[in-house]
Amino acid sequence: SLVIDDEGMIYAGVEYEKGRSRAKELGQVLKLDPSQPDDPLVWNVQANSGIKSGVWATPALHRDIVIIATDDGEILGLDRTDGTQRWVIEIPGPTWQSPVVVDDMLIQGDCSGVMHGYDVADTSFEPTELWSQYLGEGCLESTPAVWDGGIYVGSRNGTFYALRD
Repeated sequence: SLVIDDEGMIYAGVEYEKGRSRAKELGQVLKLDPSQPDDPLVWNVQANSGIKSGVWATPALHRDIVIIATDDGEILGLDRTDGTQRWVIEIPGPTWQSPVVVDDMLIQGDCSGVMHGYDVADTSFEPTELWSQYLGEGCLESTPAVWDGGIYVGSRNGTFYALRD
C-alpha cells in the first residue's frame, strides 16, 4: 500500500519475494516524487534478509518520520527527508501488521501474540515502550483499528480482540 504526505510524496513498502535485480536495486522502502516522472526516486532503503523478506506492511507517517514494519520483525523509524534510520525496534516477526500512530503512540503487534504501545512524541530516538499486552498464541497480522478509546485487532489464531482501558 502507498501513503502520500501533504507535499504529494509517495512512500511505499516493497516485498522481496523473488530477489529480482530491480528489487535489489531499489530496496524495500521507497520515497517517490510523482512530479518527477522520469526519475521519481527520492530515496530508498534496503530492508531484507533474503528471499521472502522485505516489507509487507503499509508505512505510517508521523511528524518528520516514516515508520515501517519489516518481515524480519524490525520496526524502523526513518527520516522523511533523506531516509536515514533514526531508530529500530526489534520484535518477534514476521511483522506484517502495519504500524498505527495515534496521539504520539505507536501501536504495533508482533508474531508472538503481543500488542505494544510505544511513545513516539520525540521522533529523534528509539521509542520507549509504554505498555504491552499478551493477547494469545498466534501472529497479530491484521492492522489494528483504533476507535472510541479502544484498539481492535485480529489474530492468526482466529480470534478478534478488543483492548480498552
